[in-house]
Amino acid sequence: MPTGNSYSTIQIVLKDGYYSYANINSAVQATLISSGAYLINADGDNVFYFNLSENATYYSCQIDLSPVPTSLPSGWTRPPTGLYSTSGTGLPLGFSFVPKLTIDNSEFGKIIGFEAGTYPTQSLYTLQSILSPIPPQINPVSSYQLRCSLVNNPYCIPDDILTTFNTAGTTIGQLVSYQPNEFCWVDVPNGSYASITITVVDQEERFAKLNDTNMLISLIIRQKK
Repeated sequence: MPTGNSYSTIQIVLKDGYYSYANINSAVQATLISSGAYLINADGDNVFYFNLSENATYYSCQIDLSPVPTSLPSGWTRPPTGLYSTSGTGLPLGFSFVPKLTIDNSEFGKIIGFEAGTYPTQSLYTLQSILSPIPPQINPVSSYQLRCSLVNNPYCIPDDILTTFNTAGTTIGQLVSYQPNEFCWVDVPNGSYASITITVVDQEERFAKLNDTNMLISLIIRQKK
């Protein structure tokens, strides 16, 4: 955030969870409040100079960066503590520079559609609206694969995929129920088996992180004709 003759770095860490654009923006604003990197307008509302939102028209994530004033607007007040408080390093001097966003985690960058780097790269003092150059993956999991150590599926790679499904029609915290319309029989190689291993992975073959371990999977095994 611009302050004095330089910038002050405010680190933002998102805890593990499911986030929408609004959730990410709220988490950023909460950190800005705790750091005192905001002002309070005449109506008593907090004013932030960073905003992250969805731009459905361009299928992008949009980041809006507003110039931070060099002096307190009439009727406005400073936060009680932190960066822009009376005891902090203060507002920028000379020019109303906009904040900069530095993405140092490439995986988070994929979620909002930005490569690792600093945006904007230069110190600017006019409103900046930046669209993500890469389609954002705000929900990085589009489908799941159910893999079974018993099966030998000649039509899939890897060949232990029993079926695939997604969470369409549900939201976080709701029960995911998948029932195929018809059975798709898959061969089980001849042999003797002491156990069956069922694995759930996403479309990138990453193990699914299941917070709720209450799960029911029914397997139907029949004699091959």
